[in-house]
Amino acid sequence: MACLGCFSVCPMKRDGSLSPSPSSSSCSPFRIRRTPFLFRKRVVVQSTLIPASKKPELLKVMISGAPASGKGTQCEFIANKYGLVHIAAGDLLRAEIKVGSENGKQAKSYMEKGKLVPDEIVVTMIKERLCQPDVQENSWLLDGYPRSLSQATALESSGIRPDIFILLNVSEESLIERVVGRRLDPVTGRIYHLEYSPPENEEIAARLTQRFDDTEEKVKFRLQTYHQNLESVLEVYKNIIVKVNGNSAKEKVFNEIDAAITAVVEKKYKAQSTSVATGASQ
Repeated sequence: MACLGCFSVCPMKRDGSLSPSPSSSSCSPFRIRRTPFLFRKRVVVQSTLIPASKKPELLKVMISGAPASGKGTQCEFIANKYGLVHIAAGDLLRAEIKVGSENGKQAKSYMEKGKLVPDEIVVTMIKERLCQPDVQENSWLLDGYPRSLSQATALESSGIRPDIFILLNVSEESLIERVVGRRLDPVTGRIYHLEYSPPENEEIAARLTQRFDDTEEKVKFRLQTYHQNLESVLEVYKNIIVKVNGNSAKEKVFNEIDAAITAVVEKKYKAQSTSVATGASQ
């Protein structure tokens, strides 16, 4: 499968093979989901109609929302059902901060102030990740990125565009409450909330930590920054946006997202089938 367009930083050649460049092994840490991709499975079932040489485009999803809007939970649901590789820019940055890399140190100085990390620190990292073999095979779910017009433009110029852009809308009052009350278990990586999703026992409760930017003062600043950049990002994806009420229960939110993604999958599949049928009749 050909690369997504970021050839300047990717070890993948234009013919889909991998060159012996060391760049792929030096990529920043990431999270992977290896569940079989539903859309690809449908094509396999219909292989008598679609020749193997006519591979369909894989599903590409972006999801956006303010801090604590529930993106992480919904990404887990989406990745598990559709088999997409879940890529979270925030996780990549935090991993760099944890290992104390130069990029991590620079990113931390901005995050501690509630500001966006400069594009040059993030864009290349994201583009490299999208060119890795597992993403080329299963496609991607980009979590919370892009966050600014310049980031969206950088992706567009590289030919990286989603089929659907999901926007989670949550009231600011709820967002602040969610952020201030959430805690991280450093052992398991699980996120808890002191009121809505408390730890199972006192042992876990004793080791929970709070992110340095999960304070009311900093989250208000982060929300202000988020909304300042949101409109320009939405303008780039205005034809493929699906807005979802994130104030609802997580299962209800996912049902709405699932219906929207399913519609996109079916539309892509029908377009592929029509294209193949038209080609066969000529």
